[in-house]
Amino acid sequence: MNTQTAILDRALGTNPSGMTLEAARYFWAIHLDPVDELRVNELAAKARDGSLTTEEQQEIDEYRRTGRMIEMLRIRAHSVLNQAK
Repeated sequence: MNTQTAILDRALGTNPSGMTLEAARYFWAIHLDPVDELRVNELAAKARDGSLTTEEQQEIDEYRRTGRMIEMLRIRAHSVLNQAK
């Protein structure tokens, strides 16, 4: 399936060695903003209760997709940083 994450993964390629150490450090340091973390937790609580609105479901889906992309970048960065040790 051509999700944003799958497309980005293919665009980055399978060889993380093209990522500079500076870029790897940058991507490794990426985290959600605290305001977004609070919102994700609120939405997750509503999801557990089964009380998400359609709009909130779309919002939490966007957080999930974004989280997967961030995690993919962090995994690649971690690989580069480990190779540099």
